[in-house]
Order: sequence, then C-alpha cells, then structure tokens
Amino acid sequence: MKNFKLIILTIFLLFMISANVEAYKFNPPVPTTEFEKMSYAQLYPVYSWKQGLNFYQIQVIRQEGSKEIIVRDFMNTESLDHQTDRKPFTEAGEYYWQIRVVDKNKNPLSDWSEKKYFYVTTPTIFAALGDSITHGGDKFHSGGQLSCQWESYCNVPIKNLALSGDITSGMLQRFDRDVLPFRPKVLIIMGGINDIRTSFATADEVIKNFVAIREKCIENNITPVFITMISMYPSIMTADFSNVNWQNDRQKINQWIMSNHYHLDINPQLEDSEGLLKLEYTVDGLHPNAEGKKIMGELINDYLQKMFPNLLK
Repeated sequence: MKNFKLIILTIFLLFMISANVEAYKFNPPVPTTEFEKMSYAQLYPVYSWKQGLNFYQIQVIRQEGSKEIIVRDFMNTESLDHQTDRKPFTEAGEYYWQIRVVDKNKNPLSDWSEKKYFYVTTPTIFAALGDSITHGGDKFHSGGQLSCQWESYCNVPIKNLALSGDITSGMLQRFDRDVLPFRPKVLIIMGGINDIRTSFATADEVIKNFVAIREKCIENNITPVFITMISMYPSIMTADFSNVNWQNDRQKINQWIMSNHYHLDINPQLEDSEGLLKLEYTVDGLHPNAEGKKIMGELINDYLQKMFPNLLK
C-alpha cells in the first residue's frame, strides 16, 4: 500500500511538472522577413518577427545536400522584433533561418518557427554599397522587409551590400571582403550621412574615403556610380544629431559626387523648399519611408537602364 501511494504521488508530481512546462510554453514566433521575394539576399540579413517577448534565439543553417550546418546561433540584442546579422554572407549556398522564444539563460520556451530560406549567389552584375538608407528599414519597418528598401522598387536586380549605421571609412574598410566576392560590374555607392550628422568625419574626409572607394572600383574593373546624399529633417530625428553645419558639409560632398562621370542626383524629388527631407517621405527624419524609397528606387532604375543597357540584356 505504501509503494502504491508513492507511485500515485510520483505520477501526480510528474503531471504537475508537465502542466507547468506547458503553461509557460509560448507559440513559435512568426517571421516577417521577405528574403524569398528579393532579387538577391542581403549581405547582412535583417531577421524580423512579430513582437511580443524579450528573449529570442536565432539560428541560421546552411544546407549542404542532406547535411545541415549551424552557421549562426545568437540571441537578439538589437530589438524585440528584429536583429541585424553583423557577419556577412559571402559564401554561395542555400541557407535558412529560424527563431524561438527562450529565457535569459537561453532555455527554450517555444518550438522553432517555420524555416525562412535565402540563397547566396555569385557573381552579380549590379550591387549597392552604403548604410541604412540602402540597407533598408526605418523607425517602423525592419531592413528585411521589401516595403522600405529602395531596391524593391528597382526593376534592375541589385545585390544589397549595405550595412546599417555604416560610415564611409567602414565602407572603404570592408570593400575587399564584402564587394569583391560578388564581382559586380557596377557598384552603386551612397553614404556619408552617418559621418556628418554627428561630425564624426568632415566633408573632406568623406570625399577622401569616396575617392579611395572609386580607386578600388577602377582597380577591379568595377564601374562606380555615386548617388547624392539625401537630406534630413533634424527636428523630428531620434537618432544622434549634433552637426549644425551639416547642410554645408552635405552640399560640399554632393558637389564632389556630381563631378564624377557616373552619378545620379536624387534630391530634387525628395527635398522641400528649405532643402530638408520632405516630411511626407520620412517618419524619423533620417530614413525615407516606403514612398521615399519608391522614388529612390525608380530614379536609380531609370538611370541604370539608360546608362548600362548592354548589361541588362
């Protein structure tokens, strides 16, 4: 009788433990990235999901036939609903990412989400080097969604080599690692806004970095296409901003950009009468919204089709 009671008690405790585990178990997160709709995968993917909790574990798996290799395994540190991958994907292949809810010690609290696939291919004819303006996203959208990437509105397939928060010296520093593996024929270059909004670099230093990037392009038989730096609307910005002379710096940089044979000035359609980014095209004063990105993408598309018809056949 004593053993029977012990068995009953053990079964009851196991049931309660199981019930508690189930009670604290969450549904798998729902990914919101749209990698499968992009012409090319981002060099630095931005993984996003529907927000709700604090801690998530993200894995990226490389498919090699029937074999699967985990190439990334980390927790979210950037946001509750998105995370930028700061390691570039330069090796061709098939990948997928998945996410699950965890506690702060990385103990799982949900099953893995559905798998979201992306593919890395080389070479590419057109590529774009830049910061978050090119990488994608704004205050309300992550960079892994189509609506806030100007590349989405460009009929010419473009490999996104941009990285949010980048400065021109960073673009120069990562050129060999991030650009050369894809061997583009044409490289679209747009940056400098992070340099000048906080006086991190002077206009002359930005121009010097652009000159070095141009030289690297020429050395590697890549045609550099410079896009003018867009304006800002500082009074609604939440990002760091301290340079009261930013308009003068931007004008000097843009004058140099427009001295290059291959360049495109996208500002006339984006600026108001005071030379600021139109409020209707931004929600945070720094990044163009979907409508602004659409204008950018269409202008760049028209320029590439006009200047490089032989590469589009």
